[in-house]
Amino acid sequence: MMIEETEGVFDFETNGTDKGFRLPHQLAVIDLNNLDNLSVINNRLPSYDLPSPGALKATSTSWKKLMEGPSLYETIPKILESLDYDILWAYNAQYDSNVLTEALYTSGFFPYPHKMGDKVICDALPFISLAGKLFPETIKTPEEIDGKRDQSLSNVFMNNFKKDESIIWHQADGDVKATAKLLNKIKIEQPDFWATRTKMFSKFTRYKIFSDKTKFSTYYFPKQKITEYLPILDIDNDNFYSINLEEYFENGCLTEKNISTLKQGKKPKWLRETYLKTPGIIFCPEWYNLNEKYKNPSDDEIEILTELIKDNLPLKKEWPKSENDHLETQIFGFPVSDDKLAWEEFHNANSWDKKIQIRFTDIRSKRIAQRIIFDNSPETIDAEPYKVLLEFIKSRWLSNDFKAPWITIPRALREIEQFEQLGEKQIFEGYKDYLMEMKENL
Repeated sequence: MMIEETEGVFDFETNGTDKGFRLPHQLAVIDLNNLDNLSVINNRLPSYDLPSPGALKATSTSWKKLMEGPSLYETIPKILESLDYDILWAYNAQYDSNVLTEALYTSGFFPYPHKMGDKVICDALPFISLAGKLFPETIKTPEEIDGKRDQSLSNVFMNNFKKDESIIWHQADGDVKATAKLLNKIKIEQPDFWATRTKMFSKFTRYKIFSDKTKFSTYYFPKQKITEYLPILDIDNDNFYSINLEEYFENGCLTEKNISTLKQGKKPKWLRETYLKTPGIIFCPEWYNLNEKYKNPSDDEIEILTELIKDNLPLKKEWPKSENDHLETQIFGFPVSDDKLAWEEFHNANSWDKKIQIRFTDIRSKRIAQRIIFDNSPETIDAEPYKVLLEFIKSRWLSNDFKAPWITIPRALREIEQFEQLGEKQIFEGYKDYLMEMKENL
């Protein structure tokens, strides 16, 4: 007897949207095979963070709620346990996956357990959109209006189901309910399509497609556009040069101009770098019996192009190093090998007095551990480092830089006033006074 794979849908509600500064305050997870199995986990924001008026408005959440309850660090084990499914889904999965990465990093854990091996988080947004393109009798995709197609979760759901009073939009529990209902509709009505769902996002499947030089397609959901590609040469184990066949044939194929461009060490517009972790969907047209729009270039063209690439283009992918000074975005390579055992000891220590005794080598680990302790047990920190942390909070909260990726007091006050002018007052009750008091006392 084959055991059915466990499958869940998750959604984070966050306090911001900028990379490194989108820490969660709520997680909802629902079992795709049992919609009554829904769990919601709430946590407060770190004590050095301020609630975002925009996030409060979007989620209809009181600012006080974001400052009460267990800390993110205390909640991480429960979060990881709730996400222990064979297959995970999220609507716009790249965002939620990154939120999880940043939450783990901020809490001193390895940031990528959900990306190891062939673990995959399936993205319900392009999956549901592609189902709507291939099977319009199952999924009704919102029409284009003024050249734009609104494929927000609420709009897609209401296009396919009657109003559901149990769903409150932009709250995690409501969003996972809606996503699960859409996915189950596809599962029931299009079982063959459903059976390919993990292949679309699998790194192992993509590696076989690329290394076998098999024609594949990508799907761009805003325009519901399917584009055919042919991989021709590997850059390294994760990255490949591929031909965008539509652009290749529409631009005269391998012209003298394109050959000259390649000899200058540049790529023609139809030559793309595709990689195993490309967000979105990659599939083979034959999976769905789709007619191929374009033939492959001739063997002679591919041979010439391959030699030109080998002679003139990089055969190793070099990712630009981040020059960002903010600790929150310095995730790559965390934790360093020398600190792995120390972090294990830190997490296993049964008191904050013991945790503060743990010594780290990497400056990131030292700063993250210090912030965790400040957020959970500030009384255990010595006077001097405590003073430094208070100055750090003061400089952030009082900053007049409205482009700062974190929430500042001036920015929060400005946003509240803008919302109040639109008649939104109740949700911010008391928050403006709190901010003004903090501004005076800092």
